Amino acid sequence: MPTPSIRTRAFSLIELVVVISVLAIIAAFSVPAVTSMLKGSSLTQSSQLLVDQLNLARQLALSKNTIIEVRFYRYSDPDSPGEDVTNPKAGKFRAMQLFEVIPSGAALPASKFNEFPNSIMLSANREAPDSGISSLLDKGPLKTSDDFAKKDSYHVSLPELPKGIKKQYDFVSFRFMPDGSTTLGPTTLWFLTIHGINDRQSTKDGKVGPPDNFFTVQIDPVTGATKIFRPTAA
Repeated sequence: MPTPSIRTRAFSLIELVVVISVLAIIAAFSVPAVTSMLKGSSLTQSSQLLVDQLNLARQLALSKNTIIEVRFYRYSDPDSPGEDVTNPKAGKFRAMQLFEVIPSGAALPASKFNEFPNSIMLSANREAPDSGISSLLDKGPLKTSDDFAKKDSYHVSLPELPKGIKKQYDFVSFRFMPDGSTTLGPTTLWFLTIHGINDRQSTKDGKVGPPDNFFTVQIDPVTGATKIFRPTAA
């Protein structure tokens, strides 16, 4: 007895187009949400790194009865398209490191080189410091790669950075003293703000403010204590 054939029904072209269209709509809504989530995660990770390193610096100064210097590096990242590693001035503040200052004046690494995620930077506007949102980087003394040719013990001890950057970088620094205080001026409010590299400061009623998503740390120059501000989190 012959076996009856089983007929299967395939999808029509119209049905396939409808399914593909639905998937495209879902993807269009999902990609921005995922991107925003990843940016928020990178900002959270960076803010934790910043706060942990500042607290560690103060703790080391107190516990070891020594001077701890905190450096914030500005450089051009060879892994970022369009950036020239030989031109640190056109780069961004994107890493930090702690140093112990010994009696001879030399500074020895007290922590590893800590780089923020590629999508995150420390905000800085030295050209218009009063409109910036990181007063420590906007107004703090800047040591440039041109200074590094000096032969004193401080400059001789400057480390080379990884990824081929070597000593092609600038940095702003301040110090925690053995009593926990800092070398920052007591009459200024000292802030550090981090945000996405592609985020721009906002302007409202003629006043310049931070981007929509940011993280700010205020450092008390007298006690070295930190206060955290993050009005908007992704």
